Amino acid sequence: MRDVFDKLRGAWASLDRKRGPWFFGTRGKDTFWGSAALLLVVCFIDYLSPYATIIQPYYKHIIYNCLLYALLTLSLNLVSGYIGQLSLGHAAFFGIGAYMTGALVKVAGFNFWLTIPIGMAAAAIVAIPLAAAAIRVRGAFLVVITYGFSEVLRFVAINTDILGGSAGIPGIKAPAVFGLPFSRVGPSGKEAYIILAFLLVSGLSFFISRLETSRAGYAFSAIREDEIAALAMGVNIRYYKTLAIVMSAFFCGAAGSLQAGYATFVSPELLSSTQSILILTMVIVGGPRSVKGSILGAALMTVLPEIFRTVKDVFHLGIDPWMILYGFILIVMMRARPQGFWGKSSVVAK
Repeated sequence: MRDVFDKLRGAWASLDRKRGPWFFGTRGKDTFWGSAALLLVVCFIDYLSPYATIIQPYYKHIIYNCLLYALLTLSLNLVSGYIGQLSLGHAAFFGIGAYMTGALVKVAGFNFWLTIPIGMAAAAIVAIPLAAAAIRVRGAFLVVITYGFSEVLRFVAINTDILGGSAGIPGIKAPAVFGLPFSRVGPSGKEAYIILAFLLVSGLSFFISRLETSRAGYAFSAIREDEIAALAMGVNIRYYKTLAIVMSAFFCGAAGSLQAGYATFVSPELLSSTQSILILTMVIVGGPRSVKGSILGAALMTVLPEIFRTVKDVFHLGIDPWMILYGFILIVMMRARPQGFWGKSSVVAK
C-alpha cells in the first residue's frame, strides 16, 4: 500500500512540473474567455434545436451548483488556506446573505440587486465579533467557536417569526434585468443565474490571485507559517486575521444572496453545520491556497454525488455508494495528497 501511495505522489509531482499557470497551461485571461465561451454555448445551444432539448435543465442545475460552491470554497480558502485557520462556521455567512436578500425582497420589497451588497455587508459586520474571538484561539478551539457560532445563528433563524421560523421564507421574487425576470432568460430559466455565478467566481478568482502577491497576502503567508515569527517581524496578527475572516464572510454573503434569488426560498438548513463541513471538504480536496483547487474541489464534490446517485438508481442499490466513497476519498487524499489536487500546503493550522 505504501508503494501505491508513493507512486501517486510521484505522478502528481510530475504533473505539477508540467502544468502551466492555469488550466491546460493557459493564462488567466485566456482561461476566462475560453470558459465564458463554453458556458454560453452550454447555456443557449438548445435554441439551435427547437424540437429536442440538447442539455437538460438538470445538468444546468448541476453547473449552477458547481459555480455556487466554487464561490463558497474560494471565500473559505481565505481563512482555511491563506491564514491556515480551520473554520466550521462558513455556512453562517452563507445563510446571512440569503436571509438578508429573502427578507428584504419578500418583506420590505427591496430590489434584488440592492440586497446583494447589503447581504455582503451584513455578513462582514457579523463576522467582526467572531473574528475578535477567533484571533485569541487556534486549532480545535477555533473549530468549536465557529461551529457554535453557526449553530447559534441557525437556532435564531428557526425561532424568529420575521424570518419565517423553521419554514423559512418562501416565494422570493426572482431577480430581473431591464424588467426581464431571470426565470425567462434562456431555454430553462437557469441560464442567467449560471452567468451571474460565473461572473462572481471569475471576479473573486481575480481578486484572490492579486491578493496573493500583495502586502496582505504576504502577511497571511507569514501568519500561516509561524505566528510568533510573524509577530516578531512586525506583522499585525490581529488586523490581518480579522481582515481575512471579514473578507471571507463578505464574499460568502454574495453567494447567499445569489442562492436566495435562484431558489426563491430560504430556510435554516442553509446555516447547518453540514453545509460548513461540505465547503471545508471542498477546500481540502481541491487544495488550500489555490484558486484552481477551490474551483476543482467544488466541481468534484458537487458532480460526484450526483453520479453515484444515478448509479444507485440504475442498479437499484440498497445503499448510497457515495456515502461510502466520501470517507474513502478523504482518507486517500490525506494519505496520498494532503495538500489537495492543486493545493500548496495543508489546511491544518499549526
